[in-house]
Amino acid sequence: MDAVIEGRGTSRMATTCMRSSRIPFRWLRASLALLLILQSHVMATEASGVGADWEYSYDPCSVLGPQHWGDLHEEWETCKTGAQQSPISIKPSNIIVSPSLGSLRTGYDTRPAFLQNKGHEILVNWTESPGDLVIGEKTYHLRQCHWHSPSEHQLFGKRYPLELHMVHTTPAGEIAVIGVLYEFGHFADPLLNQLSDGLIDLQTQDDVFVGTIRPPLVGEREPYFRYGGSLTTPPCGEPVTWTVMKEVRSVTERQLASLRIPVHDKDNARPVQPINGRNVYMSMPPLEDHASS
Repeated sequence: MDAVIEGRGTSRMATTCMRSSRIPFRWLRASLALLLILQSHVMATEASGVGADWEYSYDPCSVLGPQHWGDLHEEWETCKTGAQQSPISIKPSNIIVSPSLGSLRTGYDTRPAFLQNKGHEILVNWTESPGDLVIGEKTYHLRQCHWHSPSEHQLFGKRYPLELHMVHTTPAGEIAVIGVLYEFGHFADPLLNQLSDGLIDLQTQDDVFVGTIRPPLVGEREPYFRYGGSLTTPPCGEPVTWTVMKEVRSVTERQLASLRIPVHDKDNARPVQPINGRNVYMSMPPLEDHASS
């Protein structure tokens, strides 16, 4: 798969790489608008060298790209040998409706938080866990949120402009992630609204205190998908319990631009991985009682 065939094969690969590096026009338009406002901040970020010495890349044409992650470090071998890698494409052929999953059990509150520019992605780190996700008999504590653009998971064949990952852990180190997909719309995302000033400050700083921040609310009656997967960045560790929300939420183009500019407007989404016979289970929230009056 990695070998380059001379002639037509080389031309086809070059064309694929060129296409994959293009940014949709509406993303570029929003990014340029915000760049005019924040030009001095962006120049300062470039000068500071934030994210300049990355150990891996999302560029499919780079020797550090996703197809090579498993070869870059011995401890990253799972990126190429793992049988339960994420993200995946969620589609009808691999979905099993499972009433036994029950409603999603979460509870979040406001806690002090920092924004961090990690080079490839923007993180919200709370000074203490702002809440929990309960799966079966296990309680996972929310530790951080970060974003991927475009989305990493595909839902019914579609890739969305943005995906939020809410990373939870147990004291034993077990990991559960909630993924939320976003489409462009007129309604701004509440979490990014809370972080708007901090994202501007992040142009010249690696860490910004943003005060008390409430995580996104995920409704108990919202349908969701669950499957066993992995981290989507090196070392691609398994297993990770994934919960991907079925409801696609709204984000504005300006909000997406504010996330992409601190990471130099680069895509940071790993390609979908082979399903390898895994099932994706879908919850069916209980129907409300519509008794006639």
